Amino acid sequence: MILNIENNDICVLDANEFDPESTLTCGQVFRYGQKDDYWWVIAGENFAKIYQTGEKNYKIVSTNPNFFVNYFDFNKDYAKIITELDKFAVLTEPMRIGRGIRLLRQDLVEMIVSFIISACNRIPRIQKSLNMISEHFGEKHEWGYAFPALQELSKITEADFKSFGCGYRSPYLVQTIATLTSTDFLAQLVLKDTISAKKALKALPGVGDKVADCILLFALSRFDVFPVDTWIHKVYNDEFGGKEKNRAKISRFLVETFGSLSGYAQQYLFYYKRQKEK
Repeated sequence: MILNIENNDICVLDANEFDPESTLTCGQVFRYGQKDDYWWVIAGENFAKIYQTGEKNYKIVSTNPNFFVNYFDFNKDYAKIITELDKFAVLTEPMRIGRGIRLLRQDLVEMIVSFIISACNRIPRIQKSLNMISEHFGEKHEWGYAFPALQELSKITEADFKSFGCGYRSPYLVQTIATLTSTDFLAQLVLKDTISAKKALKALPGVGDKVADCILLFALSRFDVFPVDTWIHKVYNDEFGGKEKNRAKISRFLVETFGSLSGYAQQYLFYYKRQKEK
């Protein structure tokens, strides 16, 4: 893959390991969409449009090119990761289908809020809630609304969250945001090892095993986790012949299988299973 920044646009050439559709639709981000001939994504206060300019070529027009080089993890060699994972036969077809997936480097606060809302929820409803939160409390730009900063999030009441469609998760959000605002939780979290960080996250209201694993993977780039939802549970049953019902135990089994590359394997398998059963 060749990466150039020209006139503040990111040009991605020979992109065997980048595809905006699979990257944005594989469950790791919610504020995205497709319009006319481009995909768009909002990350905090940053916005990007991704145009396909050739078979494997893309142009990313954004508010901050350097931010999005990091956001899309363009400095990492995904071909090497795929080669390392190729020893697992169960990943051969998922990596062929989802070869263009890249794991996004996302904001920690936004991921905590997003994945608390995601619990037992459907993607369109999650997107609607996050967009309403941003429209009411985020900064307005010509392209839309930024995700609110932590101090703005702290102003949102339980009634507000319920009006945004967050339902029973509303008190969890208020309590968790209060903890993030009034303590050094975030600063301490990034210093912890994965096991300790997961334990700390699970102490927050509304955060269970799967939500904690998603936060660790998508905000802190901890690739030694394996979020297990309905789709991954199906993968475990169908591809591994698994009989375990406890998802925490399924996650541990999968981490033991894929080791330090578990997070990448999870995304390939998740995307593949959803595409296969559409």
